[in-house]
Amino acid sequence: MNRKKALLFAFFLIPVPFIFHFYEYGRHMERKEAPFLLIGFLLAILLGGVIAAKINILLVSLLNGINLVFSLLFAAVFIPDDPGWFTVVGRNGAVVFIWVIYFAGQMVIKGVLHVVRK
Repeated sequence: MNRKKALLFAFFLIPVPFIFHFYEYGRHMERKEAPFLLIGFLLAILLGGVIAAKINILLVSLLNGINLVFSLLFAAVFIPDDPGWFTVVGRNGAVVFIWVIYFAGQMVIKGVLHVVRK
């Protein structure tokens, strides 16, 4: 595997759902807004979708599944399961929910790029 492909694959292993909640919860604890949360998340989805357009969908799904596992492990270690903040579904449910949005966004962008390129 060449370097370029290795870097593309490595992008999918960045635990974006964990980083999303780590930043959000940290800002909440400081009683401050999280101004870069939405912009950063949307940029990560966009970049992931563009990269996913060049990769087999099964491989993208596998790498995103590994991403979810990493995100859940990091969340368990670094983010307390605060019932006052993660009220409805808990910390792990919130991480999975953001992961679903992250993965679905990538697949939508991958699909749009696939249609546009034809």
